Parts: sequence; C-alpha cells; structure tokens
Amino acid sequence: MSNIAEHEKGEPQAFVPALRYKWATGVYDLVIEYFTRGRALRRLSVDAIAPEAEETILDLGCGTGGLSFALAQAELRASITGYDIDSDILDLARKKTAFQDGAPVVTFREVNVTDTASLPQQDIGRFDCVTSSLVFHHLTHDQKQRALRSVHTLLRPGGRFVLIDWGPGVNMFLRAAFWLVRLLDGLAVTRDNANGNLPDMLEEAGFEQVDTKPLLNTMFGTVWQYSAAK
Repeated sequence: MSNIAEHEKGEPQAFVPALRYKWATGVYDLVIEYFTRGRALRRLSVDAIAPEAEETILDLGCGTGGLSFALAQAELRASITGYDIDSDILDLARKKTAFQDGAPVVTFREVNVTDTASLPQQDIGRFDCVTSSLVFHHLTHDQKQRALRSVHTLLRPGGRFVLIDWGPGVNMFLRAAFWLVRLLDGLAVTRDNANGNLPDMLEEAGFEQVDTKPLLNTMFGTVWQYSAAK
C-alpha cells in the first residue's frame, strides 16, 4: 500500500514506501497486524467485498498481498489481481504466492493507478469489483481524484468499488487518535479522510449508489467502508 509523493499542483515524484521508509518494508505485515487490528480488518473487508464465484477482483495497492490472499481463500473460483507501485513490497507478496491447479492464486502487477494512461490495457473494463484498503489516505487530493478515475476505467459497467480507509473518528477520542496517523502520513494527504470527503469524491468521479459506514475502530481511529457502483 504505497503512495506517490507529489506537490499539490506538481507532477508525480518518486513514490513513498508503505511505511514511509524503505527499511521498514520488511516489517510491514507486523505493523499492520498490531496497529490496525489487521486480522479483524481483513475479515471484515472480505465480508464487505463478498467475492463470488467467477468474479474478477482487483486489490488496488495490495501491499504484501494479505487481503488479496484472503479474498482468494474466501472464494477459490474468483480471479484475484493485485496492483502496487512498490516493486519491493510486491516481491514480498510474490514470496507468499500459493498455487492452485498449477496457476498462481493471485496475479500481482506493478502499476501506478494515479496515471490512467499507464493502466494495463488487458485490464480496462475487466473487473467485477475493485477494492482498496488503507491506500487512499496516502494520496494527495489530486492523486485521489486520478486514482478514482482509474478505478472507474478498470471496472466493467455495473461493477462495484469497495474502498476501505480511515475516515472521521466516530467519537471525540477516535478523532483525536487519528491525529497520530495524520502527523505521520501528512496533514494534506489525510485531510479528505479526516473531513469525510471521500463519498463526495466518489460521486464526482462518476460512481453511483454510494454507501458509507464505519467498519472498525482501532487505536489510531476509525476505518470506514465506502461502497459504490459504476
């Protein structure tokens, strides 16, 4: 779940690793498990996504593949693809790769979803579902807009998008706790999450039937589920 560093009105620069520093990539899974209740979040995310047989599902910003593999395990007949921009974190994901009938359970691709022109042509309009977990809070407002346009392009007509990320804390204590994430990842990139702007941004990107609900409370705030349809 890495992101691209960018000035608000500038061109994309080198991406920032998932935990901000390259040296921390190796402990990514441990940090996610402890600080965001990773196991509970994966279980709730799989329930929210509800994979079905023969569906094509994209895990956008897949990181080390935790959610990708959980989806594949939940529905063996679904086709799961994982995108991430960070080649190092994808190496960790590929080392976990399991096989079924001689084929990899998850296909991983190095893709920058904030650049619609660079999307793999074979994936345009291919997916029944796109999901993204704890990625969008790393992106600037402009990057969020471009990533949402990419998701819209990758989905087939009638496909669904399940966005799982930080949102406004459901009480004053969780709102205060989210400041720790904001200080670590940056006040500018987390502003839309803290202010509850993601539903409006989904509608602006052309999505319909936008539904929101708090998914999980953690020591760093509330993770929300934002669901929408193309």
